[in-house]
Amino acid sequence: MPLTPADIRNKQFPTVRLRPGYKEEDVDDLLDRVESTLVALQGGPQRGPFITAEEVEGARFRTTRLNPGYSEEEVDDFLDVIAADLRARGLSSTPGPSAAGPVPGGGPHPPLGGGPVGPPPAGPGFAPGPAPNGPPHPAYSRPAPQPPLGGPPAAHPYGPAFPPQPPQPPQPPQGAPGPAVRRESRPLLTPEDIRSKQFATTRLTTGYNEQEVDAFLDSAEVTLDALLKGRPDRALLTSSQVERVQFATTRARPGYDPAQVDAFLDLLAEELRRYERP
Repeated sequence: MPLTPADIRNKQFPTVRLRPGYKEEDVDDLLDRVESTLVALQGGPQRGPFITAEEVEGARFRTTRLNPGYSEEEVDDFLDVIAADLRARGLSSTPGPSAAGPVPGGGPHPPLGGGPVGPPPAGPGFAPGPAPNGPPHPAYSRPAPQPPLGGPPAAHPYGPAFPPQPPQPPQPPQGAPGPAVRRESRPLLTPEDIRSKQFATTRLTTGYNEQEVDAFLDSAEVTLDALLKGRPDRALLTSSQVERVQFATTRARPGYDPAQVDAFLDLLAEELRRYERP
């Protein structure tokens, strides 16, 4: 059933700490524009231009780590619902999600109903901007859909997300050795696994310093993300560094369970070795 202004106004997202989240003010500003559009469609006052499905799909928000922020996954899922609702109402400059959308990073949006192309509607939260009394925040672009395993590529709002694949070579006869595979198709770990990893805490027994472990995992997340994107030059860690890392210990204060941390680091080192093999 179609969304209502109350659905937007009353939507709540879980907050995250000590890992990336969307800046709450940026998300709230976008939802205010969506609510205003739905109010006008129901006969209420119109405050500014209608927001389109492409603007929602191309929205970019600043991210937070030390301060609370909205869960990125929850926000992305809800924005997908909003974009589908707006497209069903005809608030789209393209006939479907596979057609070309707005230029990433900000660009002119064709107005509904034709006419000259003008600048996109102004509004905070759609591009990286300077934070009050500080340097610019990095912007986070919502990731494109990934292709399902064993199925066709997923539709992408800016066109085909993946190029057509060449025909697969014929399979060798049963029992014959197949071609060598450099690394398994599915990774043991993903950057999201590292970002969301949680360890049990210890008290009155030896534990690893939580700040040191968190900082090391931040570097591991950056490293794995770079390797998955084919940019080993941006990796911050190697498998040998993961195996040799040492953390300060705590006893009077809470710390991470050493056994759990060590087991996770073993898994991380093995994943990095898969990219280092010739």
